[in-house]
Amino acid sequence: MSMIGEYLRVTAAELDRAIQDPDWALDFAEGVQDAEEESGPAPTEARRFSTSKTWDMLGFLLTRADFPVDIIHGEEPFAEDEDWG
Repeated sequence: MSMIGEYLRVTAAELDRAIQDPDWALDFAEGVQDAEEESGPAPTEARRFSTSKTWDMLGFLLTRADFPVDIIHGEEPFAEDEDWG
């Protein structure tokens, strides 16, 4: 088993709702993923981005560059649910 990094672009309203309801957020993220796998939007239009297995390399480079935010592991826990990884 391996880990992959996935990111989802959300609106401020979607982020607020996701913080309040992590179960909704997981369903929403999976819905966006399914829709984009079918439609194959242009990269500039896509809401989902996967680093695949290069997330650790990205984290290493950002740490070396003194990037001010830990975008790989996050700044604070989002949800306690195991489905989020």
